[in-house]
Amino acid sequence: MSKLDEFLAGERLEEVALFLTHDYLDDEGKIANYGEDVEDGVVLVVPGDDGRGMFAAGTGMDAMEFAQSAMGDAGEIHADLAVLDAVYTPLSTRLLRDADRAGATTVDGAWMLLYQGVEAFERWTGRAAPVDEMDAAVRSSL
Repeated sequence: MSKLDEFLAGERLEEVALFLTHDYLDDEGKIANYGEDVEDGVVLVVPGDDGRGMFAAGTGMDAMEFAQSAMGDAGEIHADLAVLDAVYTPLSTRLLRDADRAGATTVDGAWMLLYQGVEAFERWTGRAAPVDEMDAAVRSSL
């Protein structure tokens, strides 16, 4: 798995991904040798402090402040949507609260956790899972 794939899979949480368009790459491709080719450019995955420093030097902005501001706007959630957030700690996330305020149907992460257990229970035991009891146990533990 490439560094970019690992980053996108959430396995490199402390690292920073930097996208450089082909316009900003040197003719010899020296920078490109350190990254992964993507459409219209190269992505470099750089360890934590070095990555944040490179981002700040290149943009004049703090990487973490930029990320927070980019993710800070919930956008528009329509009432006719169903919104699932797979996060189960905390159970009530900002996304779900925003969706609820907009009148959308919401599904929290306990549902995903529960049905992973239901599927495992049924595969291992060959019996129907006691879904209601498992749901109560999951929710009381969160």
